Amino acid sequence: MTGKNKSRRGTVPPDVAQQIDANLKRLYSETASEELPKSLADLLAALREQEDPKGSDEV
Repeated sequence: MTGKNKSRRGTVPPDVAQQIDANLKRLYSETASEELPKSLADLLAALREQEDPKGSDEV
């Protein structure tokens, strides 16, 4: 490795960074809108019940 290559390591041109940002936002927005699998929703409900067995709505 030369010093020249080492100094450029980790840098991304702004246009490439914008494309990466746009693609990640698109990917995660689609994923976030999907419904949770029933088994995962049931697990989350059970964990919430353990945290607050009285079913209080306080946050």
